[in-house]
Amino acid sequence: MKTLYEASNAVEAHMLLDLLKQEGLAAHIHGEALQGAIGELPAAGLVRLVVDEECYAPARAVIERWERTRAEATPLRKPAASSRGLHGFLLGLVLGVGGTYAAYKTPVSTEGIDYNRDGLLDEKWTYSPNGTMLKVEADRNLDRKVDYVARYDSRGLIESAEADDNFDGFFETRQRFRDGNMQFAETDSDGDGYPDLRSLYSNGVLDTIEHINPASGLPLRSEKYRLGILQFADIDSNKDGTLDLRIRYTALSEVASKEPLSK
Repeated sequence: MKTLYEASNAVEAHMLLDLLKQEGLAAHIHGEALQGAIGELPAAGLVRLVVDEECYAPARAVIERWERTRAEATPLRKPAASSRGLHGFLLGLVLGVGGTYAAYKTPVSTEGIDYNRDGLLDEKWTYSPNGTMLKVEADRNLDRKVDYVARYDSRGLIESAEADDNFDGFFETRQRFRDGNMQFAETDSDGDGYPDLRSLYSNGVLDTIEHINPASGLPLRSEKYRLGILQFADIDSNKDGTLDLRIRYTALSEVASKEPLSK
């Protein structure tokens, strides 16, 4: 295996991995777990794309083409002339702050993948001028309609997402992330404008699913999971707003026992 590219973060690495796949080239990401271990420190030299020796030349050509495209999309900034006195200092400060804000917040370049080669991007990535990911839009069922949108923070970590998982044109699911990990999701499964399903995560791992009564906002059923397996469910059996019955399950999701919850 040979190092093809040292990515600035895991998001960039995955984006280039998809770009290479579109060209029929196989690559692998090394060091992604190390970036998570060091938190917000730069990932340079840690997150790497590697390929087999025989794939290096064509893969490198794809990377260089992407680098040229990104460079052309990023406007060059001329160094500001030195200023004398207080007015010059203040002008430089204002321009510097404004330039920094624009560099991190203004979407100026877009790339993506046309999976079915119909001339439209089925997955589109929007970047700030400094290369930080701002947004991902995807058409997962290839019907020419966006059905998934993810937004990223200034570190390039996913912050929130919206999804149309039944592809009916209505974004029924909202997701929130913390430090790149899923934290919370809610779904309006019947399209009445009120969430009726809530999922809670711990460090990105599913912990609890709550079935919500839209009229009261209280759970009718709260399911507890461990490693994706249902452990038990607390149920509001008489719909009075209080969970009063616990059902325990086997590893095969069969009912093991039922017991009342103390009030």
